[in-house]
Amino acid sequence: MLILKAAVCDDVPKELERISNALDSYAEAHPELSFETDRYQTADMLLSAAEKEKTYDIALLDICMPGISGTDAARELFIRNPDTGVIFLTTSSEYAVEAFALNAVHYLLKPFTQEQFDAALDRAVQRKAKEDFLSLDCVDGVYRVRISEIAFIESQRHYLQLYLITGKALKLRRTISSMWEEIAEYSEFVKIGVSYIVNLCSVRKFSGGSVEMEGGNKIPVPRRCEEAVRKAYMDFCRKEALK
Repeated sequence: MLILKAAVCDDVPKELERISNALDSYAEAHPELSFETDRYQTADMLLSAAEKEKTYDIALLDICMPGISGTDAARELFIRNPDTGVIFLTTSSEYAVEAFALNAVHYLLKPFTQEQFDAALDRAVQRKAKEDFLSLDCVDGVYRVRISEIAFIESQRHYLQLYLITGKALKLRRTISSMWEEIAEYSEFVKIGVSYIVNLCSVRKFSGGSVEMEGGNKIPVPRRCEEAVRKAYMDFCRKEALK
């Protein structure tokens, strides 16, 4: 059974209830799936939960809400989990371009039918089902970590510090070379020098001598690696833009 954490956010109580009921109907029709769902009436409430390391596989967001909009909330969620499957729900098509620029899974116009809702959820679920995992034997236990959850990895003598997009760090006794052998098949990762492996999905900026991560960490780029890292980052950005 695939367990999915979902967030529903709409400032109108009746709409919040309607979206939640549609999700319940979808779950009943898919017994192979289990949804753990949280409901929020403001984007502020959703982001407050996210700041406490709450991450979601799927987020169903109204766009026009008081204070923080659904699109701005999505940007914040992507910082913590770039692979959150965001589905926007709104009464207007005017935000569609912005929504898809954020790599939204789907854009539903209200009022929607259950069939339309199910098609959107199918796309989000299929995206999550394709994700790969690593089993990591860390100093405090064995963890099963999604590839997409890894922000960057740092070598520290005989150990690795593996930093997740939530900010949590895992420590394991392993060489960075052996880790790279396992993770190199994923095109979103690049090895920087002898000490770092970086997930390009979590890079905010490349500025020659360093890459800046979404969480604010700066990874030094040795001069001999600058051209290769620049090319990898630009190729990645072009690929993302064509999705």
